[in-house]
Amino acid sequence: MIQVAELYNARAQAKGWATYCDSSLSFHHAPFHTLIGIWHEARGAAPLPPRQAMTARRLKDFLPDLALYERLQTEHGHRHRCRLMGMRVARFYGDHTGKVVQDFMPPQNVTRFCSAIDDTMDAGVPLRFLARTDSANTDFLSAEYCLLPLTDAQGKASMVMIAISFSAVPWESFIAQMQQLLNGAQAKSPASAARVCDPITAM
Repeated sequence: MIQVAELYNARAQAKGWATYCDSSLSFHHAPFHTLIGIWHEARGAAPLPPRQAMTARRLKDFLPDLALYERLQTEHGHRHRCRLMGMRVARFYGDHTGKVVQDFMPPQNVTRFCSAIDDTMDAGVPLRFLARTDSANTDFLSAEYCLLPLTDAQGKASMVMIAISFSAVPWESFIAQMQQLLNGAQAKSPASAARVCDPITAM
């Protein structure tokens, strides 16, 4: 998990992405810790929970802030389709339920977004991301994301559920504040201190 985050952050730095992956799951938005608990409860003894185990009843407090993406294998390589989008997420990004990411997202943002999904599947564990909320209509917000890998009906790890907490704080101020909080939390735990990577502040 730590290696996946480090590789993602190195790629983000090289490409100038305004994003950062935190493998320590030091969420600022406290309800995401509850969501991680729901994910563990749903998976039981299995490596990953099935999509059908993440029911609306379990997720009722999170539904407006959730999106679900499925990775598809096509003749053109991987494509990522939006399976559902909560009301609050759709308000910022538009409702793209049923659409393929490559068909609605600005081309310059597709690789960044899909890399986070693919890396979460590869890690096989939840990951925390911080990012500027680039989309067709908004590039002035920041957000904290909780990404949860799931299996489909065939038991294949091909889905990622994303919970989002939006912030009106500009990206550079937002990442500086989050990094300060992360450093403070990890200073209390020597075992996790090595997980800190340089923040990504590219615009």
